[in-house]
Amino acid sequence: MSTEPIMESGMTFGPYPDGHCFYIEKCAVVDKINKNARKSEGVQIAEFLLLTLENELPIIWVIEAKSSSPQPNNQIDFDGYIKEIREKLSNSLSLFLACYLKRQLIEPELSNAFQGTNMSIVSFNLVLIINGHDEAWLSPLQEALKISLKPTVKIWNLSPTSVKVLNDHGARELGLIQ
Repeated sequence: MSTEPIMESGMTFGPYPDGHCFYIEKCAVVDKINKNARKSEGVQIAEFLLLTLENELPIIWVIEAKSSSPQPNNQIDFDGYIKEIREKLSNSLSLFLACYLKRQLIEPELSNAFQGTNMSIVSFNLVLIINGHDEAWLSPLQEALKISLKPTVKIWNLSPTSVKVLNDHGARELGLIQ
């Protein structure tokens, strides 16, 4: 059995095996946290988390999807864009772990697959996917996002390759989108 596909930024994510996708952006915990908050005060969250296995080791992909990005030479827009993506990916990782540890009063809607995963051995990938983005434009985004997420990577002892910026072609190759 598979979950329903997620349509985001002109891409179709999934379907994925039942219980392996946590649609964190649409969960009740996020609604509770952001209830009555102004947009500037709300918690920014990525689209979803995907649980996969590679050589029998769990990997959780924190996925943010976009349809475009500013050019690096437009420094103000570019810096703001990177900051927004960093917040969404870091917040989603933290909120997921808070849900896993049952730190939220609302049932976090985590499947048995997520709840039964030993978090001490999980690898995390923090991923930005930009639909239709030219391959040559990915490198500056990758570098800027990697620098921006360095504290998160260090705090959680993530792999140096855990921050990824992909276009739709790269996401399709990894089986993240149809």
